Amino acid sequence: MYESASFTSPRRRPHLSRALSPARLAALGRRPAARLAVATGTVLVTVLALFTPAALAVTGQDPIGYLDTTVVRPSDGVLFAAGWTADRDAPLETLRVQIYDNGTYVAAVTADGYRPDVGAAVANVGPFHGYTAHFAAKTGLHQVCALAINLLGGVNRQLGCRSVQVNNDPVGALESAVQQPGGIRIGGYALDPNVPTSSVVVRSYLDGTYVTSQLAATPRADLKAKYPTAGLNHGFSIFTPAALGTHQICAYAMNLGVGTVNTKLGCRTVTMTSSPVGALEAAPQQPGGFLATGYALDPDVTSSISVRMYLDGAYVATGVAGAARPDVSAKYPGYGQYHGFAIFTPAAAGTHELCAYGMNVAAGMVNTKLGCSTVSRTSDPVGSVAGIARAGTTDAVSVSGWALDPDSAGPITVQVTSDGVVKQVLTANLASTGSLAAWPRWGGNHGYSATVALDGYQHQVCVVAVNVGAGQNVSQGCKLLATTGSTSPAAPTNLTGWPGNTQVTLNWTASRAVTSPVTAYQVTVSPGGRVVSFAGTAVTGVVTGLTNGVQYTLAVRAVNAFGTSSVTSVRTTPTAIPPQLTPAPVSTSHYVRNLTGTATTDSAIMRTMGASDASYNPSGHSYLVLLQIGGQDEARQGALLSATSRFVSYGAVVTAMKAYLDGYATTQKASAPLTLAIGTNNDVDVSASAGTSWARSVVNPVAAYAATRYPGMVIAGANDIEPGFSATVAESRAWVSGYLAATTSKYVFNGSADGCSTSVPGTQCNNGWTMADLQWVSGGAAPTRTMSLPQIYNYAMPLQWKNISLTGTTAGKPRIYFGGPLTEYTACDQAGTCGSISNIDAWNRLWSAISSTTATKQSEMPHGTDLRIN
Repeated sequence: MYESASFTSPRRRPHLSRALSPARLAALGRRPAARLAVATGTVLVTVLALFTPAALAVTGQDPIGYLDTTVVRPSDGVLFAAGWTADRDAPLETLRVQIYDNGTYVAAVTADGYRPDVGAAVANVGPFHGYTAHFAAKTGLHQVCALAINLLGGVNRQLGCRSVQVNNDPVGALESAVQQPGGIRIGGYALDPNVPTSSVVVRSYLDGTYVTSQLAATPRADLKAKYPTAGLNHGFSIFTPAALGTHQICAYAMNLGVGTVNTKLGCRTVTMTSSPVGALEAAPQQPGGFLATGYALDPDVTSSISVRMYLDGAYVATGVAGAARPDVSAKYPGYGQYHGFAIFTPAAAGTHELCAYGMNVAAGMVNTKLGCSTVSRTSDPVGSVAGIARAGTTDAVSVSGWALDPDSAGPITVQVTSDGVVKQVLTANLASTGSLAAWPRWGGNHGYSATVALDGYQHQVCVVAVNVGAGQNVSQGCKLLATTGSTSPAAPTNLTGWPGNTQVTLNWTASRAVTSPVTAYQVTVSPGGRVVSFAGTAVTGVVTGLTNGVQYTLAVRAVNAFGTSSVTSVRTTPTAIPPQLTPAPVSTSHYVRNLTGTATTDSAIMRTMGASDASYNPSGHSYLVLLQIGGQDEARQGALLSATSRFVSYGAVVTAMKAYLDGYATTQKASAPLTLAIGTNNDVDVSASAGTSWARSVVNPVAAYAATRYPGMVIAGANDIEPGFSATVAESRAWVSGYLAATTSKYVFNGSADGCSTSVPGTQCNNGWTMADLQWVSGGAAPTRTMSLPQIYNYAMPLQWKNISLTGTTAGKPRIYFGGPLTEYTACDQAGTCGSISNIDAWNRLWSAISSTTATKQSEMPHGTDLRIN
């Protein structure tokens, strides 16, 4: 250790000074000391001497004084201690002061420095009692103490202690460590307090082994607040080569100048992978499909990689992840920003699973799944009607709104109809904020606006968006409007006549009246001139008393308080359908297994099927067709197709059934009415709520559709209830009750009698079922609404059903009404795994069995139908 040089003027001793008085001593302790300039080579260190009364208290003949301050010189870490001391026994003499660092003696100096503040404040003490000591200090916390050595009587006096932190070793932090092609890039900052404006070297160590180094010289503006005198250039970004696998990477700042430690800035664990990373973030619908967006990159390269799209498990498209994505650059430093993708994926209408895969390049074997999304695409037009209103006081109507087709980005056409008749066709190509907000990817030019001339009556005005490609036209909205003109009603429209035995069923669309409601509809029958009236609220009526084989003209007019409308006419010929006492013409029924849940596909399939079935059913007979869908899945509100696990929603079933009716009507013969039975079974979800769902979600919508379009068709719900299926007796009964309570449509039973006796009524069947149970579900629950269409696959089954019907009549209940036999002759031939007698053979044997006793005998049995697998 060494002494400091005294920082005084040339030493001079003043004459005798006055002794210290307590008052002067106290005053000296309260006043601030003068600033003490310490010459330290090239650095000027300023210290402020502070005094306290306790430090100056007079106790015997001990020295007085104080350790004013301790400071560190940044350039070399030298620690300076400064203060003053004097001995009251010899106030003009200088004392020796010993300096201790953390309890260890490090230096001794003479307190002879010039301190005029001491001489002025302390009586009888001159100004030459200051001291300054300096010594090299290591990095760390130091407690520095000063001890005054007594000259005469008394003891040595401790002048005080002070704590000071010395920073000679580098400081900084390892802030990031990310994979980059071929290695790991670390980032952070480092500086050495001894040379704060200089840049230090930072070394990286991979798994404990030195790899590379770099100056921490990158500007870091954020460091200014923490290190205001150090400048900005202390950031580092160091690339360290690394193989695949998990590594520990550490950074060390190399010491400059004094100091003994190369500071560890931190360590990070990084796993080097070779498989692509990324995400499928969105997949909005686009014309013809979906636009899949996201990002992908391969850790082995900075270039863009390929992304493949899979729809429902099948490869459909490839794109390049090369779009600018600044957020990806921030997440993966060193890879650049060109890793975004937007890939068009064609898709049919419906719900799909869309998946994206990042294609591996360079090292690695895995193409990474970036994600999957369940997406839905509609193909029917969409839009919104802004207004349908009378144009002032004219006979015209103004319409406006927007419409577009998801299959096309171009404008579509819009039909304006009046009472179902197209009055004007518009092109939806005007600017529309509504379409832009709802379907931004289709642009904003899908608006329409027009004024359409009508006549002077009340009209149902509708706007219909015309479909492009797959899908169907969609009504955008309707409004009932009254224009000016005649006070008499308009003629009824859409008149149809359905011939029957000595009668014709008429259906029409109600006429529109302006000032007075329709009070009646009058039908004039020619030849003969007979007039038949129906209520003013009627839209259907049956004209009876006709002669079969004669062609009639039936003219319908509307009547109100002010007059009558013009007439609408139809020509038709009544035809008798005699009782069926011999085998009925065999209709084709179906195990429906080819539905997909896609409206366009299913509609095309079922329309063709309906037209084909009707073409084989000649005039003069009634027909029943069973379309057996499968078991219900109530949780998902749909059905599982027979003998498959394919799910279709109730809505998809309704769409398919409507299409079947549309196709059937195109080839349906006159005097050949149809009952369409839509069937489920008691083998999946069977309950009262399931029965209600089948009625409300399937049968009722199809029945409403048929009622307004096809008066010669009756819609019924059906159930293949078998003792061998999974549902219990109670569950099956509950289904029937739920169905009957939720609809007015008929109920067709098309089940089996597993294990029932062929000779004794009222006995047990399989799985806890009894003949009484089967009698109830096949007719007893609602005798007037139920038609039994039992499975007759062999010669025992007719006898079983005779005894089940006898079980009811013996108990005083109505006989079961058998509509005819259900066989699966064609289906078994297709499958090659079952057997069934022919439908004609089955008809004869069932007819013979129920006719063998008066209790079960019927006047006719109108139907026979055979199942096939479509």
